[in-house]
Amino acid sequence: MTKKQKIYIVGGSGTGKTRLSRLVAESAGYPVFELDSLLWHHPETGDRLTPEERTKLVRELSSKPQWVADGVYVNWVQDIWREADLVIYLSTSLKLMLWRVFWRHVKAELRRNNPHPGWRNLFKFMGVIKKSYRSLEIGNIDDDEDETLSEAKIAAKANQQSHKVLRVGSRPDVNKILSVINGNTNK
Repeated sequence: MTKKQKIYIVGGSGTGKTRLSRLVAESAGYPVFELDSLLWHHPETGDRLTPEERTKLVRELSSKPQWVADGVYVNWVQDIWREADLVIYLSTSLKLMLWRVFWRHVKAELRRNNPHPGWRNLFKFMGVIKKSYRSLEIGNIDDDEDETLSEAKIAAKANQQSHKVLRVGSRPDVNKILSVINGNTNK
């Protein structure tokens, strides 16, 4: 079996994507790309990327020989889905997702480094998470322009790519995941 070189970790907010992507990248020695930062911040200017800039950056990233990317996205990261050797789909309960987002927000507030400070922002974000988790809307899973963002859409894309998707629950077994990445076991 061959070692996985390109890994996409996908799931909703609060599923543990960032933590897992950092562990995997550190263990494998690969660069890690948080797709949220590509959406919100231009690498040089800090401004929000245009859709064209985003697509270009994703193409460049996905053509690299090794990487770990994490995100909640389907639409504008089609190249990531296509190029990934392994997609790790993190799925957990809505209750756990909301708890993790709440706790992450509180810790950032206490450290005074919260990019979205205030309770109003937290509750608004939690409302978005609930809506996307409960939504059955899928949209077009192969269209770069389709902005539908839902757990159902991620699940549909994961089903389409099932030959390279490892589904993981709320407490991922990191050793098992690393074993799959290193080619020691099947997904």
